[in-house]
Amino acid sequence: MKNSRLAVIKDKRFGDHKTPESHPESPERISAINDLVRRFESEFDYLEPREATEEELASTHSPGYIEDLHQMAEVATNTDSLIGIDPDTVMSPKSYTTAKLAVGAALEGVDCLAKQTHDSCFVAVRPPGHHALADRAMGFCLFNNVAIAANQAKAKGFKRIFILDWDVHHGNGTQALFYDDPTVFFASLHQHPFWPPGSGYRDEFGDRDGEGFNLNIPLPEGTGDVGYLKCLDEIVGPICLDYKPDLIIVSAGYDAHKDDFIAGQNLSTVGFAMMSQRVADWRDTLDTRVLCLLEGGYNTDALADSVMATMRVLNASGPEELGQVHASYMVPATISGGAAATNDSQPDKVSELIERIKEEQGRFHGQLKL
Repeated sequence: MKNSRLAVIKDKRFGDHKTPESHPESPERISAINDLVRRFESEFDYLEPREATEEELASTHSPGYIEDLHQMAEVATNTDSLIGIDPDTVMSPKSYTTAKLAVGAALEGVDCLAKQTHDSCFVAVRPPGHHALADRAMGFCLFNNVAIAANQAKAKGFKRIFILDWDVHHGNGTQALFYDDPTVFFASLHQHPFWPPGSGYRDEFGDRDGEGFNLNIPLPEGTGDVGYLKCLDEIVGPICLDYKPDLIIVSAGYDAHKDDFIAGQNLSTVGFAMMSQRVADWRDTLDTRVLCLLEGGYNTDALADSVMATMRVLNASGPEELGQVHASYMVPATISGGAAATNDSQPDKVSELIERIKEEQGRFHGQLKL
């Protein structure tokens, strides 16, 4: 069982990255999370974020790209305007410094886990990061917070890192950055077909030395708690336990929530609590550490509630407290018999998908035994 309280990194400055009024990735996302965290303020430990250095950014992104974003931010500042990078992604006057603060917050999380002052950390930041490529912004994302955190974790001595991305969109940027790297296992559960196009297919296994270290679970629209948990229990969990990472990083997007308008999945807050429980169980079984970094989630009420569910589960100090946390979400500590769990609208497709993935991934021998 865990040996410390959850470390939480949050800051109102993550609201300084401005977007157009109708844009779903709004500063209100952070405000909603921070407001709810205050209700549980005494339960967690809090760490201060810092801005990442350009050298730290360059562990993952090209120097030219970093400079391009810097220059765009200066233009936005001089013109007091928003600059569109692509149809989805914008730069405001403070976007560059806010994005560096988001990366720096992730690195502070890595640092506390490396020092073993905490065994779990939740970092509530924006802008999100998992679509950002080495030299390109994409899908609301400027810097790839998770990828930079993983690279810096390796520099601090973490040998094997398991990234679980449960955002409703495929984490194409993170996948691309580690596609040939066996020291970072990337696993993504996402709605499919969906955005981004041309990414997130089952047969994307990794390349060269990284073949067999990439797992995509492209779920049909309408998949709920039952399907997501079945994927974790039958595929992701066995792989993670066999891989034996010394750090688990969660790209924690909450836009697969049934109340989120941006997609069509059927996860509930209960489901996110139970998915977080799986991660906590892997942490305890492996005696490893967990870093959660916020990605998507655009219904602010559902987002804040689901983030808090993850925080409270990871923070629980023992079976009694864990039971109280799950009871507050009206489900028992395991999904069996949990009447509040949401079902899948296409259960046969989900079951067929799981069996196909088991067969396809099973050929990668020891590290992927199912």
